[in-house]
Amino acid sequence: MSLFKRNTSHRISPLTPEQREERRALGYAVGMHVLLFVFMLVGFVSSPTTPQPVQVELWTDGVSPNAQPEEPIAEEEAAIEPEPEPEPEPAPEPEPEPEPQPEPAPEPQPEPEPVPEPAPAPQPEPEIAPEPVPAPPVPEAEAEPDPEIALEEARKRQEQEEAERKAKEEAERKAKEEAERKAKEDAERKAKEDAERKAKEEAERKAKEAAERKAKEDAERKAKEEAERKAKEDAERKAKEEAERKAKEDAERKAKEAAERKAKEDAERKAKEAAERKAKEDAERKAKEDAERKAKEDAERKAKEEAAAKAAAEKKAKEEAARKAAADKKAKEEAAAKAAAEKKAKEDAARREALRAAMRGDALGAAGIPGGTADRNQAGGGGGDDGYAAKIRACIRPRVIYNVPPRGSGNPTVQFRATLNPDGTVQEVQINRSSGITGFDEAVRKGIAACSPFPAPPSGKYPRQIDGAYRMYD
Repeated sequence: MSLFKRNTSHRISPLTPEQREERRALGYAVGMHVLLFVFMLVGFVSSPTTPQPVQVELWTDGVSPNAQPEEPIAEEEAAIEPEPEPEPEPAPEPEPEPEPQPEPAPEPQPEPEPVPEPAPAPQPEPEIAPEPVPAPPVPEAEAEPDPEIALEEARKRQEQEEAERKAKEEAERKAKEEAERKAKEDAERKAKEDAERKAKEEAERKAKEAAERKAKEDAERKAKEEAERKAKEDAERKAKEEAERKAKEDAERKAKEAAERKAKEDAERKAKEAAERKAKEDAERKAKEDAERKAKEDAERKAKEEAAAKAAAEKKAKEEAARKAAADKKAKEEAAAKAAAEKKAKEDAARREALRAAMRGDALGAAGIPGGTADRNQAGGGGGDDGYAAKIRACIRPRVIYNVPPRGSGNPTVQFRATLNPDGTVQEVQINRSSGITGFDEAVRKGIAACSPFPAPPSGKYPRQIDGAYRMYD
């Protein structure tokens, strides 16, 4: 409907291209008619008027006084025939007597030079009449011609000019009618061509608008279908993701509940059986843990020492290469670096020895090493769980949040190192050896970090670092 209204408004608009073409064609037709009218007016104005009587002198050769020279008369007629001019100059007034007065011995007078006959239809252009050229001397006439013959010739010439004028007017009238007819035919042909062209343009425009409208409708329909398809796919994908997420959450929740239930059952079972076998199991477990920890510490210490030695060797090689470029300067730098490395190695060795001593005396001894604090507590009757290691386990275990699966053949163990501040708060937790389960390692690290501050050791002084092991099934 909007397209129809738009087309209608274009048709009634006063500035449409069709109306401009019609006005242009009408202007062409009017201009051609005005031009034809101007040509006719110029033809009427420039047409020769009726010539006045003229005086003619006739000369003969003297052979026959009654002979009528034809060709000289024709030449004279051609010579005295006025040319068509828009504004002809006034001709000299003729004498009142029509008959000339011949003289016995006339002086040679200038006569107009004979000119060729003009074209049948000369263009009415203003021209300046040529000045008469003196004619050669005419031989003296022997006999005077008959004046009646001259008058008859003048009358014939006048009739001939009148006939030529009428023929010219008839030709101009026919030319005007032909021009008007041709202009009318041209106007009708142009109007027909304009109508056909406008009809063709209108058809092409309507076809183009229909094609554009169809293309637009197709594009809108495709865009709508694409949007609906995408919305449907998004909805299905979201529904699928929601279902998967819900299923995963349900599975995790059920696994957690099962793990918690199993842990509770295991705890109850272990608590019931602890009175009978706790002493034996603790002793065997502690001995095994101590052996594993010691082996691990030895391996770690050896690896660190090898790494330090390798790093020192690499550093030394680099320093030697640099020292070759600048001998004096590099020698001083090498000595200083070597001294610093030795000092650092000594300090590291002393610190490690102190830490090992502290761990043996306070922390690791609490886990059941002979000669340690826990061993003394056991000897005193307190038992392993009453020692420092039991306090640390009691602090860390509730804070380790992890869904423990049913126990298999292995027991994943995390070897850690806790760096403490002087007040016992945890500064840093480092995983020295992973259990192979990233989630379990992270849960243990967070549980150790949450146990801040650590339980106070029996000596009352917190060690700088505490190395320990946390087992999934303990």
